[in-house]
Amino acid sequence: MSGEGAALIKGPLIEAPLQFRMESGGKRASRNSFVNCPKCDAPAFVRRSDRVTETTTQLVCHCTDSGCGHTYRADIVFVHTLVEGNIERPDLDLPVCPRDQVPHIRPPVGESHDGEPTFFEPPPPARATG
Repeated sequence: MSGEGAALIKGPLIEAPLQFRMESGGKRASRNSFVNCPKCDAPAFVRRSDRVTETTTQLVCHCTDSGCGHTYRADIVFVHTLVEGNIERPDLDLPVCPRDQVPHIRPPVGESHDGEPTFFEPPPPARATG
């Protein structure tokens, strides 16, 4: 490449907040919708995914930091099952996570959050008006 556009632009990089939208309805994508770039730790989006086997998927990822511009391939590999689900697949031998390593979430006991309703406590009784 030659001419005026051939040289790299010198000067500081400008940080600009990016807005990522995953749905046409305008719902914003959260940080959890991306993978981190291994070079600069910025969010990277998945451009393409190819299922190699039933337990391995290859991703082509692009860093969102224009100063980095890293494009790379990453693999998602099945590790183990946490909850077996409802579909029987006897032909597929997927390892199950040992019971003592499965994360469990238990409801808080007796916690109060300044009168805010929670999923773990019954709502307060309705007041009679009259």
